[in-house]
Amino acid sequence: MNNTIDLTRIWVIIRRHMELMIVMGVVFGAIAFGVSKFMIQPEYSSSASLLVNRKQDGQNGGTQYADQQADVQLINTYKDIITRPIILNEVVDSLTKTQQIQTKKGSDDTPDEYKEVPGKYTTKEINADTLGSMISVSNQQNSQIFSLTVKSDNAKMSKDIANAIAKTFKNKVASIMSISNVSIVSKATVKNTPVSPNVKLITLAGLILGVLIGFIWGVIRELTDRTVKDVDFLTDELQLINLGKISYVEGRLDIEDGIAIQNKMH
Repeated sequence: MNNTIDLTRIWVIIRRHMELMIVMGVVFGAIAFGVSKFMIQPEYSSSASLLVNRKQDGQNGGTQYADQQADVQLINTYKDIITRPIILNEVVDSLTKTQQIQTKKGSDDTPDEYKEVPGKYTTKEINADTLGSMISVSNQQNSQIFSLTVKSDNAKMSKDIANAIAKTFKNKVASIMSISNVSIVSKATVKNTPVSPNVKLITLAGLILGVLIGFIWGVIRELTDRTVKDVDFLTDELQLINLGKISYVEGRLDIEDGIAIQNKMH
């Protein structure tokens, strides 16, 4: 039995099951919206930019170009160093442990004055094990600037971590690489718009999925429905021969009534 569907039948299926497809689209779209809006934890992103560029006073053009290319090549190494424990452990300490901040510079007779500032976060919120997965580093080809991006479930935390990493890396790269050529171009700022989940995209995907499921359900019903709806079903699906049509005659008599009438006439 041939179960293929041509374009005409597809259009008939769509028209016949349009209400179901609309209802399924609305239902699945609403479910997708609810899940993405209220059940999935939003993520916030914040980025800091760093420049790799050594001092070039008194150098000729050829040497400067060579140094620039060397700095570009170093970025790949810097990307790897940023996610290492030597940087991350110090970042965690700076954000979770009590810090002594200088409030007044002393003189010859008086010492410097400091005050203790408690850590902004706890070790449950920030630790070296989870910090690495929150960081991504990227740069444009042949650019001496690279971006450090942090994603977390808190917009302010993302900003604080990105700035702490940038500051720590700038201060430690000189001792690690025996070269001081990193400066912070722009600090991270708080961005209150979440980068994920994309509620609009997920809702649209749910709506399309619902419509598609409604259409597939309609196709299955059409393919499994053996009800005779027209002559084409008999000739195309059942491979029967059409011998003609018998018109309906209103007020027809059954066989016994017809015989009785004939006997009375004779």
